[in-house]
Amino acid sequence: MKAVGRGLASVPLAVPLVAVVIFLAFAAPQFTSGQNIQNILLAASLIVIPGLAMTLCITMGEFDLSVGSTVALTGAVTCTAIVSGTPTGFAVGLGLIVGAVVGLVNGLIITKLGVTPFIATLATLVIIRGIALAYTDGRDVIVSDPALKYLAAGRLLGIPVPIILAIVAIAVMFWVTYRTRFGRWVAAIGSNRDAASLSGLPVDRIRISVYVLIGIAGAIWGILISAQLQKGSGQLGVGFELDAITIVVIGGTSLLGGRANIAGTVLGALLIETIRNGLNLLNVPPAYQRISIGILLVAALAIQAIRRKVPLEALDDKK
Repeated sequence: MKAVGRGLASVPLAVPLVAVVIFLAFAAPQFTSGQNIQNILLAASLIVIPGLAMTLCITMGEFDLSVGSTVALTGAVTCTAIVSGTPTGFAVGLGLIVGAVVGLVNGLIITKLGVTPFIATLATLVIIRGIALAYTDGRDVIVSDPALKYLAAGRLLGIPVPIILAIVAIAVMFWVTYRTRFGRWVAAIGSNRDAASLSGLPVDRIRISVYVLIGIAGAIWGILISAQLQKGSGQLGVGFELDAITIVVIGGTSLLGGRANIAGTVLGALLIETIRNGLNLLNVPPAYQRISIGILLVAALAIQAIRRKVPLEALDDKK
């Protein structure tokens, strides 16, 4: 029983996800169709990539509120470059560079100027959103580019490209988090930054690297969304940063930092997109969908607070 309890504790969303799937299978018969399952996986694959990068940041005891604005700016830059005649590959590369620069700026503001992550990324959220709106002059940048569309709608070996990208990202992040010094250093900083610094770890460099990674992940998100919609816009990505943070927190990664749960983040993306999909099939208004996601986040935070007060080892001792 102890092994089962510890296993469920490591992936706390496994049971709720199964329960939601069973409920929706009966409540909305079309939920179990092959096309609908693919829609859920596609939606989850878009959010899980930035969610994985956010997992590292939260493991470090910090977070990035500017991801949604990065989505808008990188999508707008990529689409504008394509409209201007730039080859798609170069345009996508330009978008990724823009995302990396946003992450670098965030990291430098936080580490070199000593601004707290909340204030720093809240400020860049506003600034980057403003730049995106100014860059597009408040208008949508419409593109009709088969190569860009392929990123969102194409298939490789019969599998949608976004799902392949998500699988690769998950595999890489598992390796980085649990098998590399970098992953261990990130967790060490989240556990005790001062101790990590005194032990000789390049704390500032690691923190900056994580923010650059989030910027790149946000850029990938923005490019995929723009590829899906075939447009760039300064209005895209509003509230996306909260989605990225939510899947991490409900997946079991503590906001206090120190320990990542990559599997939990993946399940968090699947759970949120499954709920959204099911509520759409049940014709639930979008406002109530947002409320349901908010309730999930509050519940996850409450569970984390309870666990800090009553650790699993204490429950084992009582038994």
